Amino acid sequence: KNTINIMRLIFSNHALEQIKERNLSRDKVKEIVRKPDKIIQQSYVRFRAIRLLRRRKKSYLMIVVYDEKNSTKEIITAFITSKIRKYL
Repeated sequence: KNTINIMRLIFSNHALEQIKERNLSRDKVKEIVRKPDKIIQQSYVRFRAIRLLRRRKKSYLMIVVYDEKNSTKEIITAFITSKIRKYL
């Protein structure tokens, strides 16, 4: 029996502002939530999806913070950092 878990992804207004301000791609943010390298649970509903990325021979992390309720993931914020040890 195949069951498909359909997870809705929505963006909070704050996330949309942050993504625009930080010049990030909404598609990239969604991709990281769907296929992260690592997920850290911060609280009962809050999670942090992390992916290691490389650009111009430099490594950095894209971190997407989201809340998961029922079958919806609401993206709260997203950012890029070079402080890899701090987050991994």
